[in-house]
Amino acid sequence: MSFVNDRKNALMWALGWWFMRRMVRRRASRAVAGIAAPVAARRRPLGAILGGVLLVGLLVGAFVAWRRLTAPAPADTLSPVVPYEPPPPPEPAAA
Repeated sequence: MSFVNDRKNALMWALGWWFMRRMVRRRASRAVAGIAAPVAARRRPLGAILGGVLLVGLLVGAFVAWRRLTAPAPADTLSPVVPYEPPPPPEPAAA
């Protein structure tokens, strides 16, 4: 990378990256807290926990179903290849 050629630039980029991550994390936590606060105030604590577990279970179940539906079929369940055999010749007619 050309912008990290010397120590000063590398240090400035590292500090900038750290501050940006910190700012983004703070904004994300505020946004989540703003969304979750009314929901938590309406529900009982046990209901909120069960709702979270249910949501995670639903996501995991959807992921597993998606993986099973998009996975190729195993080799042992595929139909076997039957070689072509021509029909036997007709019997000569008895005169």
